[in-house]
Amino acid sequence: MVDIMRSSIPALVAVLLAVLLMAPMAGAVSSPRAYPQLPAAHEAAPYPGPLNLAARDLGVAGNHDGYYSFQAFRYVPPNETPTVIWIGKNVVFNHTGLPYNATVYIPPGNYSLILLNMSIRELGGTQYDTVAYVFANGTPLLWGSTQEILNSTTTVDVTLFENLLRGPVRFQFMVPNGYAPSIGITGYYVANVSLLLYKGSPPPGLPNYFIPLFVNKLGYSMTPSINAYNDYVEQQVTIPNGTYRAWLILYTKGNAYDEFWYTNIPAVRYVKVYYNGHLAGVVNPFETIYTGGIDLFWWKPVPSINTLSFHMPDIVDLTPLLAYGLNATLAIHIADLLASSEALGVPGTEFNWNLGGVLLLWVNSSNPLVGAKVITGQASYHDSGPLIMNQGVAGLYFQEGASYFINYTSLLEFEHGQEVVSSQQEGVATVDQAYNYAGTFAYNYLDEDFTVSSWAQGYGPYRLWVSANWPVTLYYDFVAIPITPPTRFPYNATFLQNGSIALAPTYALSYAWPGYNFTESLNYDLSAVGGFAGILEFINPTGAVIIGLTSNNALTQKSLTAEVLVNGRGFEENAYLEGFQNSTVNTAGYLIANQFSYQLINGGLQ
Repeated sequence: MVDIMRSSIPALVAVLLAVLLMAPMAGAVSSPRAYPQLPAAHEAAPYPGPLNLAARDLGVAGNHDGYYSFQAFRYVPPNETPTVIWIGKNVVFNHTGLPYNATVYIPPGNYSLILLNMSIRELGGTQYDTVAYVFANGTPLLWGSTQEILNSTTTVDVTLFENLLRGPVRFQFMVPNGYAPSIGITGYYVANVSLLLYKGSPPPGLPNYFIPLFVNKLGYSMTPSINAYNDYVEQQVTIPNGTYRAWLILYTKGNAYDEFWYTNIPAVRYVKVYYNGHLAGVVNPFETIYTGGIDLFWWKPVPSINTLSFHMPDIVDLTPLLAYGLNATLAIHIADLLASSEALGVPGTEFNWNLGGVLLLWVNSSNPLVGAKVITGQASYHDSGPLIMNQGVAGLYFQEGASYFINYTSLLEFEHGQEVVSSQQEGVATVDQAYNYAGTFAYNYLDEDFTVSSWAQGYGPYRLWVSANWPVTLYYDFVAIPITPPTRFPYNATFLQNGSIALAPTYALSYAWPGYNFTESLNYDLSAVGGFAGILEFINPTGAVIIGLTSNNALTQKSLTAEVLVNGRGFEENAYLEGFQNSTVNTAGYLIANQFSYQLINGGLQ
């Protein structure tokens, strides 16, 4: 079975056309050339960029023991048998977008580590990749997606939410999917979700109050679609008096023409967070590639980074901004959506995002806040927009840059004691892009580099540090020749694509307060190269089904060095995975390297 690929070719062409038409107005002299043309409104056409692909049942040869797809980052828990709490067993998601609901009782006890596992099987035929989410009392705990074929498993550490996971808890998890027999999409997903509780001394000082954000009518955190025409969403939040620390964790997902947002023009998609009108933080979206993305064979069997579940939260520390009031308007704005829509000539609803998030609060209601003062408050944001650096015979070369600097320091006065708290965030995004005039070749480079540094002295001392660098480099070229009339979807086309991608994200997280010190670092290196040819059935501008495969080759290499420490004890992991494709029959590919090694540090987690 093969997948569905995502494409972004027509949109890029539209951007080039818009920019080129502006060039003579700036005094440029250009010789006549055949500019790429957008399809007329009545014509169907693929998006000139990465596609979302799935494949009809072309044959899956071979036998895979255990799980077909899995994450490189694995936890080394304490050396004991955990208490397993099942949230759902063999839950079927067949042509539904609704969550599974279960109220589960979590027994009292002392737990030093809590892990959440989600394992998914795909059955019944071809299916697209899809999101996979788990919520507890509306709060997102796992933000991930599926492998399109066979099965996958992923685990996240939810110890930070230990005070949420007590007694009866309302869980919801979802693996939404569609059913379209006319184009061969008949598959469904079966999911198992469980908690693993490891007994030990519970971490002191964890957050004890949780506010899920943008809760929808089904009861879980998820914004309505944020798009180019409505790129701003807000919520009124009442912070309990006695709150002495407040962190925001926000999860992001771009959709449709913005699934591969770093291939669009402009390519910056900073998610700006406002607290009572003040720019409080910026969330850097990670370049997640789902298992049907760009070249679906790159990700079989080895998925990309943060695909099955997200492990690199970008934390916004709101504690200094409590001085602006406990009755807050929390607002989110996503950068440059309308600019991309207008540049590409595509309706703004096609550039849409979903966000989920939670406020983590540390509250002592017996010690209310009685006064507060902002000592310093500074926030700046700059975005150059796409700049034409070279207009040559072969095509165009663009650059773009964006940056931000945010610093707040406040004095919070409580009935019993006071604290001085400070938070500084800064980040830089660098973009390089190149396209040919035919819209059949693209080079895209995006690098997001950012840090968060916070501290508090006095009552409720702590420190927080986040440092990350998320570069992605993508080359691809393709040719699509319609073989049935491309006047409406679906239509068939012969298709040839080759390309490569490299991601090398680094991430470090550290937070500490009296009695507790947590550090985590993840350093990845991933490359994928190859291409395929065959017949595609385009079902919309960004999605297609492979209905015939004539060639297929791919090599994916993924390495990880990770370290997790709790109060100086933990583990180091080194992992190397390599996937290989060379067949039009066994499109599940081969896992030719599966290497994991671990070193316990000071005896490991306890």
